[in-house]
Amino acid sequence: MQKSLAKRESTRRQRCWLAVALALLSNGTWGKELMGLMQAYEAARAHDPVFKGAQAVRDEGLEHQAIGQAKLLPIISGVVSSNQNQSRVTEASGRTDNRGRYASNTSSLQLRQPLYDREAWAAKEQGAARTAASEAIFRFREQELMVRVFEAYSKALLASEEVSLVKAQLQSADELLRANEQRLLQGEGTRTDMLETRSKQALIQAELIVAQDRAQHALDALQAIVGKPVSRLERLSSRGAARLVLGALDDWRSKAFDANPEVESLKHTLEAARQEVRRVDSGHYPRLALILSVGNNESDTTSTYRQSSRTTTVGVQLNVPIFAGGSVSAQSRQAVAQLVKAQADLDARVAELEVELHRQYSAQKNGVLRIAALESAVATSHALIEATQRSFIGGERTNVDVLNAQERLAQSVHDLAQARYEQLVADLRLRHLAGVLGEADLREVASHFGGEIN
Repeated sequence: MQKSLAKRESTRRQRCWLAVALALLSNGTWGKELMGLMQAYEAARAHDPVFKGAQAVRDEGLEHQAIGQAKLLPIISGVVSSNQNQSRVTEASGRTDNRGRYASNTSSLQLRQPLYDREAWAAKEQGAARTAASEAIFRFREQELMVRVFEAYSKALLASEEVSLVKAQLQSADELLRANEQRLLQGEGTRTDMLETRSKQALIQAELIVAQDRAQHALDALQAIVGKPVSRLERLSSRGAARLVLGALDDWRSKAFDANPEVESLKHTLEAARQEVRRVDSGHYPRLALILSVGNNESDTTSTYRQSSRTTTVGVQLNVPIFAGGSVSAQSRQAVAQLVKAQADLDARVAELEVELHRQYSAQKNGVLRIAALESAVATSHALIEATQRSFIGGERTNVDVLNAQERLAQSVHDLAQARYEQLVADLRLRHLAGVLGEADLREVASHFGGEIN
């Protein structure tokens, strides 16, 4: 009778752990509102403050090209002036002409077209480089958003799965405590077994509080990105979760140098610095411009009192710099120093990129092996619990052995779930660093999520 009761308790615990493991490794529910990975990404594009800031920076940067181009286009300006005058003219003979109050009006329209302006050409090229840099960095922020959304999404899921695991541990401890009480009533158990289980039960309850706090914080972090309440997330399926890395590390390095938007942005920034050197140095060069103006004057001077005139002027203007106090030379030295810094920034980022690429490449590739090892560990932990429980009933194992086996199973299931998320994160980061991450990649990852169990 006693062995039969213990066997039923053991079976219930096994079913409980099996249900938890299946839920964590396949699908699950959380709250009321279901949000998939792609839904979270679309919501983040519309709300995330960091991404909105990147859009504003991109929009501001797009104007650099127009500003630079304007330096080579005609400048048209008009001036209109109307004045009230009071004039009294005394001639050499002593005769005085008191003209009293009268109005004078002038108007002019001028067109100025640069013909030779080295600074304007440099400003045009610099504007184009700055615009290209802003577009490239925005592409980098777009790809970065995909990674940030998935990281927040997976952390929220992992935290909720940890809560489920701790609850399952607590339920198993409750069932073990009831079994201890039954064994004590029948004269086969000890009070020490009950005290051990109760102590473990209290520790698990404390862990549950901490896990629930972590889950809420992770959910809050996701909600801050997507900008809407989230209470249920699609869970990761155990099938096809790991993505195999394709290509050698050197191939990914080549992709990163050629396609990484951040590196591309730094290259354009370097070009903008070169053009800045050229632009500042242009202060030593002459400028030639075409001038076309039309003017109307009415009593604009005392000598043209009550006279009107129209003047049309066409000509060229040559401006030759001679001495500017040494400011042009000083600005040139500043520009050269900025060019050196821009080159150093590019070199430093490429070096950092190579290190990070290697790290994510290894994490993505080794993650597949780690997942396989942890899957084996989970299966072994299930078998270990069953064997430990049988040995406990037979008196070969202690109560502590059962509790430790349950804890090892919980840890194995948690580590496996975490390994799957980390492997997918490494894959997205690797593609992001290589500059080839797109929505299609995120959709492929999202295809491994979905569904729910009751």
